[in-house]
Amino acid sequence: MPDCSSVQRSLAWCQGRPELPGVKRRIYYISKYDILQWPVLQHDANGRLISAAYTGDFVLRADTSWKFIDIISDKSQLTSEAQGEYPSQTQLNKLVAVHPGVEAEASAAAAYLNNNDNVFLVEDMRGAVRVVGSDKWPTKTTVAQDLGQGATGSTSTTINVEATDECPAPFYTGKIVTDDGTFTPNPNPNPATGGDNSSGSGNNSGNSGSGNNSSEPIYDGTVVINGQSRSITKGSTISITGNLTSMKFTGTNMSYLSYKAGNEMETEIEINTAGTSATCNDVITAPKTVKIYREEGTGNNRTDVLWFTINLTSSSSSGGNTGGNTSGGNTSGGNTSGGNTSGGNTSGGNTSGGNTSGGNTSGTSTVVIGNAQYNEAYVNGDKIDPSLGTITVYNTFSSLKVTGVNMSRVALWVRGEDDDAGIPMNADGTEATWGNNDYNIIQAPNTIDVYAGSKKWFTINVVSGSTED
Repeated sequence: MPDCSSVQRSLAWCQGRPELPGVKRRIYYISKYDILQWPVLQHDANGRLISAAYTGDFVLRADTSWKFIDIISDKSQLTSEAQGEYPSQTQLNKLVAVHPGVEAEASAAAAYLNNNDNVFLVEDMRGAVRVVGSDKWPTKTTVAQDLGQGATGSTSTTINVEATDECPAPFYTGKIVTDDGTFTPNPNPNPATGGDNSSGSGNNSGNSGSGNNSSEPIYDGTVVINGQSRSITKGSTISITGNLTSMKFTGTNMSYLSYKAGNEMETEIEINTAGTSATCNDVITAPKTVKIYREEGTGNNRTDVLWFTINLTSSSSSGGNTGGNTSGGNTSGGNTSGGNTSGGNTSGGNTSGGNTSGGNTSGTSTVVIGNAQYNEAYVNGDKIDPSLGTITVYNTFSSLKVTGVNMSRVALWVRGEDDDAGIPMNADGTEATWGNNDYNIIQAPNTIDVYAGSKKWFTINVVSGSTED
């Protein structure tokens, strides 16, 4: 005789606990054809669902990965409603994802999303990943586009998804294989971090470490900052005079590292596949406070915590930026009291008293993330050297072109805005372009960070004046 005892449980709620609405600005999707094996929803012997969370991983075909779509969070929504008749009721999960672009790449979404049976991954504001799509029923995906109306209108490409499932969009904590690397969602999106042990913006979107979740990650207490070894303890603060130009971390089974510079977006620090080394060559201009985060714990108890803080103070030297002088007194040798002398920078690259195109000399010229390479960049039609860290343009920033191999995403973040925005890219990932029209011009004064994949590449400083000033 079957065991028909109840599977019902109490549902508590702590008074005062905030419930954060909305979804984050990036979703992932893949065709069901490319899924070889699904994770599993748990049932009892009578087939009754006993958990709304998947166990296991999505196993994909060789050389396939989850693709992403950047969306406008404030206009996107995930809902669920009951459908059908007793005793065969199911849930109809509905996703409305609004992408701001209407270019050829956005328009092509209709070709590969319409009439295809897809699965979508959506991250809520706590960092939990929800699945829209089931291995039991087909997913209906439709694409609508709006070119806007009048001077105050807005453009959009809207992806509407309807998927039947046994419960409201199930939770997923397995591996997510993307073009930028493999990462695992935080299975405990509401950790009791206490005090300052928070994870910044929570944008953990591309872990590239060893992925061994059964072993505690170990982060060595010595970190090389601007070429100088520093002894670091958890919760400590160190001070550096000048810009931050490089960081190197070592350890065992390291799984996730990131930094948050001032009010900028959190940026992941790429870890090698063995989880033993991580290097960051992003240039962060003083004065600024930089917080370094790391992932701790194992299995379902993993969480991102604040590791240490770096206070960057402006150099007292007459040249302004020193490219990362530390309190030990090391100078970069790139700037003289008369201005910039390194690498043949001309007077057109310097502004009076501001960030200069020649002031930072320790950035990254080429970014490599997995099999993706971001090689060359052109700002306002001119080829620039991203290794300078900060590029100065005068009065307007009107166009950007990036070339590379197997690129997955190039994005712009105008400081002060809530989110960055991906720019259009061709189908084979060799060229991404933005601008060259009247409505995409960014006027001075403004500062724009350019991201290659999930990594900040270089900064564009738009100032008023001219090269003769």
